[in-house]
Amino acid sequence: MVAYDPDTGILPCDKESTMRPFQFAMPVPRHPLMRILLGAVGLALLGFFTVFGLLIAAVVLAGLALHRLFRRIAGQTPVPTRPIDPRVIEGEFTVVEKQRLPR
Repeated sequence: MVAYDPDTGILPCDKESTMRPFQFAMPVPRHPLMRILLGAVGLALLGFFTVFGLLIAAVVLAGLALHRLFRRIAGQTPVPTRPIDPRVIEGEFTVVEKQRLPR
């Protein structure tokens, strides 16, 4: 058994886990109000990072939209992503002879 050291908050190395000699383990507070407070702090951090990520995504999308708008105003046409003839597939191909196919 591995003994937990409450002063350092670290589990010492055991013989089974040689890849992680130290693991941080925060003890759960015993007082019910502290548990609720810790949960509220966790939810607040989760909400903060969610809003922060959404703001970054909104800024990136707005930047791409502005870039596209400025290109359209400047008269640059977008590069076609498909060939003109839909029956044509562009690429490099190698023809394999029937004698060389594995059976």
